[in-house]
Amino acid sequence: MDVANKTWAYSGRDFVGNLPTTGKGVGVVVLDQGFDTSHPDVKDRVAATVGAGPEDVFNKDEVGHGTHVLGIVGGDGSASAGKIRGVAPEARLIPMKLNLDQKASWQDLSNGFARSVYWAVQNKEEFNIRVINCSFLLPMVELTDPATGVATLVDPLSHAIQMATKAGITVVAGVGNFADQMQIMTPAGHPDVISVGALDVNGTLNDTSDDRVADFSSRGRALNGEIKPDVVAPGVHVMSANAAGCQLEQANVNQLKRAMLASKGPLNVVQALAQKQIANNRLSPGALQLPEGELRAALKDSITIQAFAGTGGEHPLYIAQDGSSMASPWVAGLVANMIEANPALTPPQIKQILQDTAQPVPLSPAEAQGHGAVQAQKAVAEAMRLAQGS
Repeated sequence: MDVANKTWAYSGRDFVGNLPTTGKGVGVVVLDQGFDTSHPDVKDRVAATVGAGPEDVFNKDEVGHGTHVLGIVGGDGSASAGKIRGVAPEARLIPMKLNLDQKASWQDLSNGFARSVYWAVQNKEEFNIRVINCSFLLPMVELTDPATGVATLVDPLSHAIQMATKAGITVVAGVGNFADQMQIMTPAGHPDVISVGALDVNGTLNDTSDDRVADFSSRGRALNGEIKPDVVAPGVHVMSANAAGCQLEQANVNQLKRAMLASKGPLNVVQALAQKQIANNRLSPGALQLPEGELRAALKDSITIQAFAGTGGEHPLYIAQDGSSMASPWVAGLVANMIEANPALTPPQIKQILQDTAQPVPLSPAEAQGHGAVQAQKAVAEAMRLAQGS
């Protein structure tokens, strides 16, 4: 893997190691706002595409988020000779577009989610759909009782989530990237959902002593008072499919340019960049008092540049990203492996196995990690043990 940056990054399959399963034949619905299914790593894995409207296309992803998430679940590594792969490289991927426009009403958002889940339930047998990944959050809704005037928070996705669970489809969702600043929203806050926070392995796959929950990873109480997340999974520097020219790629290019300016740009430009980093709490206020050489070095270190690899014309084929959005599909892919190992598993059983086999993260508070870091090998082994009835 020719990574064009010194920053470490691993693909989903790197994190899980050599599993005896690949998620073969298990259908995973990935809900997101856009996908580029022409990427070499996913184009042969897509079993169906489902749009929110007749105008939807699946050969372009302006943001790049959905393509990246899809690759974490089941990218097969075609563009990297198998080096950069998803967690379940033989799963059946069903990218499903969902309107996640923040300007949309909660009725439109919840109705779109409900329609998506209904489609998954109705088509479960045809595509062997057993998992739905949700790398997004939607707000709770405040409804007022007209008789009493009492306002109550309500989860607008609750019925659809229950419908999926009852049908034997496991729903996985990221808890968000807001640290501990807000209540856990839906779908991650629902008790039937496997809610996932972001783990930072600090560049050491085989050494867990320096692992910690990412500072940005949300933690808090759900609507029912339950502390979330349930578990944490790799969500920092996760390498996956890049949608050519997308916003995520362009943001990384801009960061590269800022790093170059930090090294070689005029001093007044360096000072202006430093002031912005200070305002964003990414650089110490005292940095402006440092000698020029030290200021440049500190500024450059404060600029996050994601690793990227491979070239598809002018654009990288892979890029690394951070977030619970990356941790959630990691778990969704693992669930596909567990179901391949034991198709009889129910959503509650899958959640219990992941929690029981998770490993505590000593360097992070309990409320940030739930039951701890997901252990892929142990989870699949437990699924196999239950299948054998021993």
